[in-house]
Amino acid sequence: MTAPRHDSDLPQERGEMLGYSLIAVLAALTLLAFRAAPADKPLVMGLYLIAWALMFLASYFLSHKTFFLRGLRWFCVNWSVPGTPKMAFFYAAVMAVMGIVSILSGMGVV
Repeated sequence: MTAPRHDSDLPQERGEMLGYSLIAVLAALTLLAFRAAPADKPLVMGLYLIAWALMFLASYFLSHKTFFLRGLRWFCVNWSVPGTPKMAFFYAAVMAVMGIVSILSGMGVV
């Protein structure tokens, strides 16, 4: 018996609790950004962007685990040019860099 070669070869799990938990993390960071003091907003926005980066990265490796990560993978395949699951790496990198710059800006480094 050989191991699955690709994430789509694995059995698809519903993963409702995991999916809703990931959505709750993003919602909590969004609410935190609305309630943060103006000086803290770049820090919270940086955390928010890094959370999205991690979710796009997880969507490449773990999309079989939950509907939410499958949705991000679907976005990478159907709304990107080129339409490939590897676009998750691109989105993760862009959001991670923007998040790091935002955090550094909030700390006064940049």
